[in-house]
Amino acid sequence: MPILVPLMPGETPASFASRLAWANGLSFASEFCTDQGFTLQAIADGDERALSILARLGGVELAQLMRGVVCKVSTGQYRLAGQLIEKRWITRRRLRFCPECAAEDIMTDTGGGAAQRCAWHVPSIRTCHHHQVRLYEDDSYSHSRGPHDFAGRIRDLNLGADQVRELGAWQVPTGLEDYLTRRLAGEKQGTWLDIIGFGAVALGAEIFGVVDLFGVDAKLKHLSDNEKRRAGARGFELLSEGEEGLFRLLRRLHREAGSPISLSRRNYGCLFNWLEQSHAEQYEPLRDTVRKFFTETYPIGEGDLVLGKACTTRRVHSVETLRRELGLGRRQTVELLGANGFLKSEGQVGSSAKGVVLDAQALAPLVKNFAGAICQVAAQKKINAPRAQFGALVAGGIIRPIAGSPVGRPYYDEGQLDAFLASIVPRTSAAKADGLVGIQSVCRKAVAGAVDVVRLIQNGDLKTVVRDAEQDGYLSVLLDPAEVAEALRLIRPDGYLRSTLAGFLGVNASALRHLVDTGHLKLVRARHPVSRKSVLVVPYSSVDRFLERFIPGKHYAEFLGGSTRKVGDQLIQERVPFIQMPEECGGRIFRRSEVTSGVEELANRLPLSHDEIAWPEL
Repeated sequence: MPILVPLMPGETPASFASRLAWANGLSFASEFCTDQGFTLQAIADGDERALSILARLGGVELAQLMRGVVCKVSTGQYRLAGQLIEKRWITRRRLRFCPECAAEDIMTDTGGGAAQRCAWHVPSIRTCHHHQVRLYEDDSYSHSRGPHDFAGRIRDLNLGADQVRELGAWQVPTGLEDYLTRRLAGEKQGTWLDIIGFGAVALGAEIFGVVDLFGVDAKLKHLSDNEKRRAGARGFELLSEGEEGLFRLLRRLHREAGSPISLSRRNYGCLFNWLEQSHAEQYEPLRDTVRKFFTETYPIGEGDLVLGKACTTRRVHSVETLRRELGLGRRQTVELLGANGFLKSEGQVGSSAKGVVLDAQALAPLVKNFAGAICQVAAQKKINAPRAQFGALVAGGIIRPIAGSPVGRPYYDEGQLDAFLASIVPRTSAAKADGLVGIQSVCRKAVAGAVDVVRLIQNGDLKTVVRDAEQDGYLSVLLDPAEVAEALRLIRPDGYLRSTLAGFLGVNASALRHLVDTGHLKLVRARHPVSRKSVLVVPYSSVDRFLERFIPGKHYAEFLGGSTRKVGDQLIQERVPFIQMPEECGGRIFRRSEVTSGVEELANRLPLSHDEIAWPEL
């Protein structure tokens, strides 16, 4: 071109074409562009062919011209000076400019008029970063000139440089305005916001700020420019803090809504609506942050949609969602939570845990153990066992309640019950079996416990195990009482009769009774190996624990090869501690740790052959 103009920093290509046209004698940029074989609209839209021609005509590098370009990248999505922004958030028709910048350009003889900076297209930028002056907006519009002939539109105002300056007012840029301006200039500012779309930062800051300053019911379109500017500044402060800042705002909104456990859009107002309706990918980091808060605050399950995206992992449970997952009633679920320490206060339990949310990860073991669990009545029905027989099986450890069941309300795993039924399944079926009876009758005829009979079946010790075709489960098993009695006859319990243990320890019956009454030894009920009558025995494990702490005088005398009475008297003279017992109690028991060679005596005696000592005749 005969006359060239300098490309201003941050200037849009359309503005450059407008000034180049005026410098070369043409008032309308559209006419100038048509003469050169392209349109002003093509320049404004970032058409590469048109921009290449303009760069050659204006004597500038294409890369420099491209720095301020506006181009469409997808439906409704534009790139402005390299930054993504939605078309609906670009101001192009309205005339916006810094009066100081425009005045300086007008006074430059070789400038070709006022240059438009690409930052003025962004509504969230309301202040000139360089001059600290509020941007001026003018509603006048010339249809013949169009929105992109910037220098011409400024000339149409018919204002001199001094008059243009009078349009400005001093104003300090907010943090948001400063960030956006620097980002358009290509500066990396080292924050997490740098990886978020430009438009998401600009609009997101205003939306979060509006909610924080004016409440969830505020409408962005009803706020003044000054209110929007304040909102943008506040929202940018929150965004700059990352997840912590946004969570702080969201937690406050949650509290102000009464800390509900159900997610409702009305509790988050315009913020929720904006995130839900803004489908551009650049908003996804902000949606992800809010989505994370929602899933950590509300009982949202896997697969539930949150802001248009399915939840991948449940983070919290309410009593209701946990109840549904466990398949239990609400009261039973609350009892289960209380029994396992998840409901700390009586108030939580008393109100059926209304409004309580719990960490799903901490509840995972509980859910794994109790999902599909059934109560005791249902368990009895499933295996078809009378209550007394079922209780005996539980007491004997054949069937075990799920660990963590509430006291007085045990729950059972159906898989374990199925395994139990499979372990006692009869080998043959019989419509009529003379002389064979069910397990309950066998227990009476053979003077046996249900646990002993069941273990015989499970171990394969019985040849005759028949299924009653008219019954199911536990009651369908038919056995021969005589065979069961013979199989049980010499089965020894794992414990000592009291009389036998008294002789082993070298004490009389009164002394042994005292040791039981004071908790040194314990008694359990078992079956006598010959008579099969119910007897009380001291378990081998209880005897082992007792002998680890104490040494009977009889045992120590045997170890030393002396008299029990003399050895006992000698230990008493040496003031060795012993178990104090009433006068009628015979025999002495000393504290092993205080007896010389007490540990060696125990090592010499172990391992004890309890069966040979307790039941020598068998």
